[in-house]
Amino acid sequence: MVQLLPKLKEVDKHLSFLRKVFTKNGLRHILNYVNGLICLNKKTIKKISEASPDETNHAAIQRILNESESELKSLEERLMKKIVYYCKGQKISLIIDDTLVERNGKKIEEIQSHYNHSDNDFITGHQFFTALVHTNNLQLPLFPQLYSKSTDSKIDMARKLIDKVLTTIKIDNVIVDSWYSDKKLIKKCMTKGIRVSCIIKTNRRISLKNGEWESLDKFSKKVSRKKSPIVYFNDKKYKVFNCEAKLNGVPFIKLVVTREWDEKKKRWGKSNHLISTFLQDSVEDVMSIYSIRWCIEVYHRDIKQNLGFASAFLRKKEGIVGHTILVALAYAALRLFMHVRGISMSIGECCLQMYDKATNDFLREIILIDDKKRRIKMFEELFINKSKQV
Repeated sequence: MVQLLPKLKEVDKHLSFLRKVFTKNGLRHILNYVNGLICLNKKTIKKISEASPDETNHAAIQRILNESESELKSLEERLMKKIVYYCKGQKISLIIDDTLVERNGKKIEEIQSHYNHSDNDFITGHQFFTALVHTNNLQLPLFPQLYSKSTDSKIDMARKLIDKVLTTIKIDNVIVDSWYSDKKLIKKCMTKGIRVSCIIKTNRRISLKNGEWESLDKFSKKVSRKKSPIVYFNDKKYKVFNCEAKLNGVPFIKLVVTREWDEKKKRWGKSNHLISTFLQDSVEDVMSIYSIRWCIEVYHRDIKQNLGFASAFLRKKEGIVGHTILVALAYAALRLFMHVRGISMSIGECCLQMYDKATNDFLREIILIDDKKRRIKMFEELFINKSKQV
């Protein structure tokens, strides 16, 4: 039986700014698509169209995705206004990362081979540059950007994104992984008074205050032999060493070398090297701020498992980008829904709750129709006709 798509009115009202960009029909297609990404088990254009009572042809949704790239991108400015409103007066961290989607097919645009750090192997598909605005109370995504050989580098994307965000909001922290620990990006943030928190690889060279340069790998091995203080953080035990150090092309930064205790193996693990561009930060500050980066990993998992980030079967670049933008909007709407109502749950739990509540409201509206003929007609249109399509 075809899964029915109810209207998620409580989510849709957080996307009211869409009305200023799309026509009435275009808005209907977009909201149906967003609702389908949240509610349906199979999140494809065809399934969303079949499940929606007011969609007649899935080609209409596909046309919106393929031909409305400029309109969809303009929505990010309007989303930024919401971010400014809800994050006002709070410490704001901009988390920057990227994620992979495996796809195969000769006719799919912009696919290429990408290195997957999780599996230490290459996969064929798309890579997306992603970003998340984080406060203690709320996390909202910025729109993903498709990265390929024909686009800017991911470092350039990060630098341009920081400039764009700074025109609207004040950033306190930029948090990245080792890939984005570029000297130009770090210096750019330092000149603007933004703390950079990131991890760096052992192939970097550092200089202590004595002025001598050495590889971080060599330095780390010397540190591991020293007696270091033990710090407890997030219920885990670490050996830590901290100092002021200079990276190539970057002024002095705070360097923290950590080794986590492995309770199963009863030994200390490998060294991790965290940096902060604020020299006054304590060890706990450096570890705490960098730990915020985990939020974007959760974001990647949520949009892939619950919102169909990797499930769209689109071939044109414009449609692929449009789909990821609407996934980000679906995530933002759910986050705003939970934030406004003071609800604490996972995105997956929220999707289930929204579907159950909307379906119950949907049925209640039909049952409460006084006119019997009209009530029966609604049931036939929504249930009997849908069932015949199977």
